[in-house]
Amino acid sequence: MANNELHKTYLFIDESGDPTFYGNRKKLLVGTEGFQPYLIIGMIETSDRKALRKAVVSFMESIKADSLYNTIPSVATDKGWYVHARGDHPEIRAKFFELLRNLDGYKAHIVIARKDLNIFTRKHNTNQTEFYFDVLHHLLNGRLTDTNCQYNLYLSQRGKNSLQRFQKAVDKALLATGSKTKESIKYNLEIVPSKDMPELSIIDYLMWAVQRSLLQGESCYFDALRSIYETVLNLYEEE
Repeated sequence: MANNELHKTYLFIDESGDPTFYGNRKKLLVGTEGFQPYLIIGMIETSDRKALRKAVVSFMESIKADSLYNTIPSVATDKGWYVHARGDHPEIRAKFFELLRNLDGYKAHIVIARKDLNIFTRKHNTNQTEFYFDVLHHLLNGRLTDTNCQYNLYLSQRGKNSLQRFQKAVDKALLATGSKTKESIKYNLEIVPSKDMPELSIIDYLMWAVQRSLLQGESCYFDALRSIYETVLNLYEEE
C-alpha cells in the first residue's frame, strides 16, 4: 500500500429493542406488556464489504429460488423480503445462522443498555434520542483511531435517527482519541434503509442472538457465534 493510500474499513450499525420509556400522553411503559427492557446497538466491522454483501445476496437468491421456502409468507410478501431475524421463518433463520458460522472477514461489537428509569431521568434527561445516541457513542468509542484508515459508517434508518445526531455521536467518540488524532481521522457517515443494505442483516442476526439469550435464556445462537463477537459491553450494570 502506498504511503498516501488509505485502507478502508466499513462499519454497519443497527439496533434491537428500542429506547422508549413512555407511550402516548406520556404514559409510562416500564413494567407493561410489550415493554422492551433493553436497547441493544451493535455493528459489524469489515474491510471486505463486497464478500459480505455477496454472501447475503446469494443467500437471499437461493431462498427465493427454492420452492421449499419461496412460498413462505414473509418471503413471498409484495413488500419485498430481506433477511431479518425477528420476521424470518425459523427454518430460514437456522440456515442464515449456519451461513454466519462459516463466513469470514468480519467481527462484531455489541453494546447492551438495560433500560433503567432512574438512569434515563438522571443521565439522559428523559430524552430517548439522547439515550439512544449515548449508547451509540459507547459502541463507537475507541473504534475510530487509525489515521491510515478511511472509515465508512452506515447506520440503519430507524425512528428518529438523524445525520446530525449520528455526527454528534461520532464526534464524541473521536474526542477520546485526542485532538491531534481526531483531526486526522477520515470518515464518511450515511443513514440507510436496512432493506437496501444486505450487510445490515448480519448485525441484525447477531443482535437477535444476544437478545434471545437475555430475554429467553436461549444462548445456543450466541454460543454458536461466540468467536465473532469481539466486544459485548453491558452499560449501566453498576449504576
